This record gives sequence, C-alpha cells and structure tokens, in this order.
Amino acid sequence: MRFFVLIIIFINIASADCMGDVNFDNSIDTEDIIIMVQHILHINTMDTISFVNADINGSTTVDIYDLSRLIDLIMDFPEEECDGFTPIDLSLEWETEQDLTYFDSEALDEVIMEDIGQMTSIRGIIVIHQGKIVAEEYFNNSSVSQTYNIWSVTKSYISTLVGQAIDQEYIENQYITLNNIFYENAYTSQVTIENLLTMSSGWPENWTYMFIPNTLNTLLNTSLIWTPGTSWLYNNAACHLNSHVINEITEMSPKDFALENLFPYLGINNPYWNDDQDNVHNGSFDLHLTLRQMVKLGQLYLQEGYSLDQELLSTEWINDATSPQINNWYGYLWWLPGIGYLAVGLGGQYIAVVPELDLVIGTHSATQSSDAYTDQLLSYIYNQIVPIFDFDGRVDNNTLQLERIHEY
Repeated sequence: MRFFVLIIIFINIASADCMGDVNFDNSIDTEDIIIMVQHILHINTMDTISFVNADINGSTTVDIYDLSRLIDLIMDFPEEECDGFTPIDLSLEWETEQDLTYFDSEALDEVIMEDIGQMTSIRGIIVIHQGKIVAEEYFNNSSVSQTYNIWSVTKSYISTLVGQAIDQEYIENQYITLNNIFYENAYTSQVTIENLLTMSSGWPENWTYMFIPNTLNTLLNTSLIWTPGTSWLYNNAACHLNSHVINEITEMSPKDFALENLFPYLGINNPYWNDDQDNVHNGSFDLHLTLRQMVKLGQLYLQEGYSLDQELLSTEWINDATSPQINNWYGYLWWLPGIGYLAVGLGGQYIAVVPELDLVIGTHSATQSSDAYTDQLLSYIYNQIVPIFDFDGRVDNNTLQLERIHEY
C-alpha cells in the first residue's frame, strides 16, 4: 500500500510541468528521444514514472505520436528546462499548430462546427494550446481581420495597466485611497484602488458616466451607498475611475500608457478606444480589437506576465488579479468560473484561460445576444472544449460556477 501511494505521488510530480523529460534531468533533449525510441522498439522498457512523462498526448500509450510531439517540443524550445517552457513572443503573429494528432481534434472540430457554429450570435472562436492556434473559425460574415468592441473584456486590460503602473512604482500599491491620487472629500478618503478593481467601491452605478461633463469630479462626488469593501456590485462607472487613476499617476492617457507598455508587446497597433468627456479612455468597455489580438492578454497571463524573456507584468499582480478577493467569483476585473479565469464582455466576448492545461479560448459574439446564448456558449467552452485538453485529469475535480457570470 505504501509503495502504491509513493507511485501515485511520483506520477503527480512527474506529470506536473515536465512532459517529455523521461530521464528527469530537468530538460528535454536528445537523451529523452533515445529513451523513448528504445521503449517504442521494445529495446528497453521505461518504468512507470518515466512512462507518465513520455505519454505526451495522454493516450495511455507511448508511441510514434509522442515521439513526434517530443521532437517538436525540442525544436521549439531547444534550451528549455522543465520549470516551464519558454514563453512565446506575443508581439508576433500567432503560429498555427500543424500536428493535431496529440489531442482529439475530431471532437474539437465537432463542437466548434456542429454546436458553436450553429449558434446565430457566434462570430468567431479561437483555441490556443501551448502557445499555438489549434482551432480558429469565423461565422456569420465575420473574419480574422474584423475589429469589434470587446466590451467589458476591456476591464481585464485596465486591470493589467493598473498592475503595470504599480509594478513601475508610479504608486506604492492598490491599497491606497483615492484622496492620495486626486483630492480629499468624504468619499475619496474611504475608497481604495482595490475597491475599484473588485467592484466594492460603495458607489452606485451611473450608466450615463461617459456623457457627463466633468466626468471625474462628478463620479468622485457621488454619495456612497455602503462602506467600501463590504459588498460587491458590478459597476461600470466606478470601474471607469481606474482609467482616471492611470491618467493621473502616469500623466499619460490609458491608451498612451498601453501604447508604451503593453499594446506593442501584444502585437496590437493603435486600436480604437473611446473616451469620456474628460478625454480619458473608457475603463469599462469600448476598446476595439480583433479576436486574435484580444486573446493575447490571456496568453500573457498564462505566461506569468512574460512575452518571450521580457516581463511585462509581475507574477504577484497576476496572482492577485486572478484570485478571489471580496467573493469567490471575482478577482481584479477577472471572473473566476472555477476552472482558471475569464475575461467577460457583453453578449459573449470571452477570454477563457486555463493555466493548468496551457489553454486559452477566445470568442467573439454579436452584442445583442441572449442570456440563453451566453450560458450555452460558456457550457460548450468549459464542458466540451476544456476536457479535450485535460489529458491527465488536472481540472477534473474543479467545480464550475458559471451561474455567477453576467454579461455587462
């Protein structure tokens, strides 16, 4: 019994981050190829623990397909060690995976073409696995080059910009109150940046905030309806104040700050982004991107803030942004569906990130989609697409909480 338990522990360790490293030297190289070839040719059979890392495609056998995947990994990451593959360069165009034999590509094609593709509101879907496109389709007169309003996915971009500003020490942290950034009144001395990021500011919603003259002062002088940090209320107007925070502390508009620190590193060139009556870009929605551009943010987070070898965002911020804060379904302008994390925009604009599976899924939908549509689309993503890439049951025990997600 003790031996069996140890084997299970070793299998879990073996499969964690080092697929292909069959000799456990913390690298994938020609020595691993030799061991795998000898096993396939029945010259020298691998032990159980090595077998787990050799079964790269999760088929429960080690064969020529695993060998092909191993060679591809070594070609892509020739000097890579097993503490994580080298992040891809996000400023470049996405590469398309040519070998689709390592997962059930027929099942993926079926759910995309026969299920998702038949939905009247769908416009596009892209699936990124291990940094490469493994599926991409566009529907209902949409195309790969079409830009569109990503709606509240903009919020996850704003969270990133706030994190970058803190990383670059424009301000100390997200816990400071707004009177330290703007001016003091009865409300700014109570509300922190973190309150704005977690939808817990205590301010009421104001749907007309984009059209109010003197936007900043109007919002800052609105009466609180509860003590900041004590309750959660999805609030576009309060979230928009994050843009004003960036504008104030960096002395750059959110777009200019992004053009200097984020967009070029994601291959995004001067996108359209609407602004308020103070000429500050909308911190809640109105950023326009292509689907391929939009999902770059998800890959950045999956790569722990790196594009190739350049750190754009600290791991500390990513951990905070994608962890439960005031409740168990929301971080810093990222939703927490129970498996990974999710950027959500009106009508079914999604960036679903599953770090355990090295997986990013993006969708573009018609804005005026029904709740039934978005519920079904999320179900297809998490109940049908995600399991295709869960080769060893890493997220089997996760509990989905999709009912908390609303499109605003």
